Amino acid sequence: MRSLAVFVGGALGALARWGIGLALAGSAGTFPLATLLVNVSGAFGLGFAAAVLTERMPPNRLLRPLLGAGFFGAYTTFSTMAFEGVRLLDNGHVATAVTYWIVTLIGGQMAGVYGMWLARINWRARREAT
Repeated sequence: MRSLAVFVGGALGALARWGIGLALAGSAGTFPLATLLVNVSGAFGLGFAAAVLTERMPPNRLLRPLLGAGFFGAYTTFSTMAFEGVRLLDNGHVATAVTYWIVTLIGGQMAGVYGMWLARINWRARREAT
């Protein structure tokens, strides 16, 4: 059953990434905005989901594989980020490639931490309101 959860989540995550890629497709040599957006939003979503699922909800055998390994695992893409950066380098866009890598890595880390923090703050606010 967990494998099915990963499969379903992965299919949905891959479709979401594909859709964003189509909507924000850029030309060769331009900043890969679609992949940056996907990776940073995916890091935020995974951070938020991880905090909620591990700290606030009762254990569930399917939600973590569905969202973590499934949806966000397929939605985010380190390999595409690496490929697009190398392609930028190959076309002489060194500053764009380095900027892209740095913004993706640091932005993703910050977004993941912010997602966890936001989930925790939201939980505390709800708990204090009751």
